[in-house]
Amino acid sequence: MQKQLASNHPVHLPEQSSKMFSPKSLKKTGLYTFMSFIGLLQLIPLVWLVLISFKNNAEIQSNSAFSLPETWQIQNYVDAWVQGEIGDYFFNSVLVTTVTVIVVLLLGSMMAYALTRMRFRWSGVLSIIILSGVMVPVHATLVPLFTLLRDLGLLKSQLAIILPYITVNIPIAIFILSSFLRGLPKELEEAAFIDGYGVIRAFFHVVLPLLRPALASVGIFIFLNVWNELLMAVTFIQKSSLRTLPLGLMNFSGEYSVEWGPLCAAMFISTIPLIIIYLFFSEQLEKSFTAGSILK
Repeated sequence: MQKQLASNHPVHLPEQSSKMFSPKSLKKTGLYTFMSFIGLLQLIPLVWLVLISFKNNAEIQSNSAFSLPETWQIQNYVDAWVQGEIGDYFFNSVLVTTVTVIVVLLLGSMMAYALTRMRFRWSGVLSIIILSGVMVPVHATLVPLFTLLRDLGLLKSQLAIILPYITVNIPIAIFILSSFLRGLPKELEEAAFIDGYGVIRAFFHVVLPLLRPALASVGIFIFLNVWNELLMAVTFIQKSSLRTLPLGLMNFSGEYSVEWGPLCAAMFISTIPLIIIYLFFSEQLEKSFTAGSILK
């Protein structure tokens, strides 16, 4: 009798447990596990770099790369900052990157606004000419840019590297900001014009505040490009006092030997701004890589 009752009343699993083992949840769990594994793999070089930066050459050559230092060599960071002049290179990179980002955002937003909102003769041709700068490889511009900067006498100043960075990144900024501007309603600007605003005042007081997310995305993207750039820095910087971090790191090693501890300390110092950006602006950073990919 009990067997018959048991067969007539099958046991049902709780709804929550059934959802946990559904194909969709298992797929999501597997994806998260795989991405977490990939993320940990990406951290391995950074962990290795930090450990090496606290060791001396003898310990680096004799022990495992991922072993903890027997004696934490804090002096490596002092030597990198003072004797290796990483502090000066760091300041140069901050100056060059900051000026480039500010100028590109200002000029790029104004040019993008003019190209998307204003209609004038040859505006379409001008847009094609400006945006074609995205497709021009950097290597093709090195020789003419070097000749131009040399004739202008700018090779021994910060402008030798700032001007090329601005020139290269403005088309990218226009390309991304134009897609955002096309999605903004024109009625806001028309209402500003009715209230007596001019074009410049409407741009700075109405349009520019609405472009803050796009400007943040473009600013992060340009910061990463300029901070890590080496090819133009090697070509255009003629004075050792004007070297940026990538160029300073390249010339950090000695003529006959390399002090790996101070070198890795200098490399870790150069990555600190990038780590800060990834930690605090990760969401905005993702937008910077996808912004402008779909034009409206």
